[in-house]
Amino acid sequence: MRHLLLFWVVLGLAACAALPVPTTQPSATPAALVPTLNTTPDIDPTEPAPTTQPVTPTSGAQTVPTGGEILALSGGDLVGVSVADQSRRTILSGVADFVAAPDGQRIAAIRGLGAAGELWTVSRDGTAAQQHTDDQRSLAGIVWLPDNSGIVYAASTTDSTDRSSWLAWAAFCRQSTIIKRVWDDPREIPMGEGCDPAVSPDGKRIAYATRPTRSDTSAADPGETAGNTIHLINLAGQNGWDPVSATGAEPGQPGQGLVVYGPVWSRDSRQLMVSVFIGNRVETDINLLTLVDASTAAQLLLGTSAGWNRAVTPSPDGLTYSITAQNTGNARGSMGWDTWQTTIMDVAGTREMYLPDGTYTATGNPVGETLVRGQFAAWQPDGQALAVVLPPDWDPAIAPNEEYGRVDEPGALWLWSVGGIPSAQTSAPIDAGSPVQWLP
Repeated sequence: MRHLLLFWVVLGLAACAALPVPTTQPSATPAALVPTLNTTPDIDPTEPAPTTQPVTPTSGAQTVPTGGEILALSGGDLVGVSVADQSRRTILSGVADFVAAPDGQRIAAIRGLGAAGELWTVSRDGTAAQQHTDDQRSLAGIVWLPDNSGIVYAASTTDSTDRSSWLAWAAFCRQSTIIKRVWDDPREIPMGEGCDPAVSPDGKRIAYATRPTRSDTSAADPGETAGNTIHLINLAGQNGWDPVSATGAEPGQPGQGLVVYGPVWSRDSRQLMVSVFIGNRVETDINLLTLVDASTAAQLLLGTSAGWNRAVTPSPDGLTYSITAQNTGNARGSMGWDTWQTTIMDVAGTREMYLPDGTYTATGNPVGETLVRGQFAAWQPDGQALAVVLPPDWDPAIAPNEEYGRVDEPGALWLWSVGGIPSAQTSAPIDAGSPVQWLP
């Protein structure tokens, strides 16, 4: 079992700013999110690393996307919003979560909350709705098999699917099992104990976070909250191994992490982006985002965030990714929209940072400004923009540190060009915390 090498977090870094890797440590060639980046040359760790500057918003008019349909939740109903004319249609009522199939023709949804939630599927046009489960488990983390033949998800015996913080995630995951369900077979197939499943784009492997195995004195929860791995298996549940482990000793040493979670496959199925929770540092919960080679376990640090990483999503071409974090335990006591932010990052450049204990580097740079109060986002199919959920009456002129309020009020979908600022509101109301998916 390989141990994840982590390092002291520089306190005061802004959420989602790049976290450094000591240049004195051996590191692999920056791993690519797509094959075209695999030719990145080796960087001599004794020499200053090349840097690229963040892309900043342009002052000119931005191109507003016009194609496709965006799926989101409104009043608890799954709706489709036309990007072209902003018309909307209801697809399925009473939905808590959803994911459309890779071909966009079918949607898997969870109807109901907590243990009352059940798995359904429905055609994109709203017909052929079918229920697949009838039990007292909480379901979360639906992912489709790449050939549309079935899904993988997490089923927990807890009564909540809340995963907005470390302890909420731990309470769900320590009682959770990974389930595979193939449409041609009515049985559900247990694949392992854990949560956060991710299926590789080539359809050969499943990655998931195993259950936490021990308590930690830094947690208010006396149950198992720390000590787990990212586990890889094939689709038959065989050939398992752990490329990443969280082994931080009580009360959570910053060098090793408390838990690893949220694996996300690269587009070429060769690497995983993995979030690492290292604990509270000066009244702020800190996460690392790492890039891990799925075959060798070689790792690079990509960045850091405050609170808990809610979503990490590569762009269609794999050259950039969005990361959404929520900091519910912030020192200011902020709530609702003020706890969220989303950032777009690239993976091509490097950043050099000078710290008292040495020079550090991280892979990638921010693309434009962090979108404070931005919730879940979805890439346009061509990767030129995202759809993002923003608060009601959002305005880019509102100061990031200003208390916004309106905690549980629904927001709106905005279109966000890469490197720019959200410029076009497409639909309201959209439920706070709604998942989003942009289909052709």
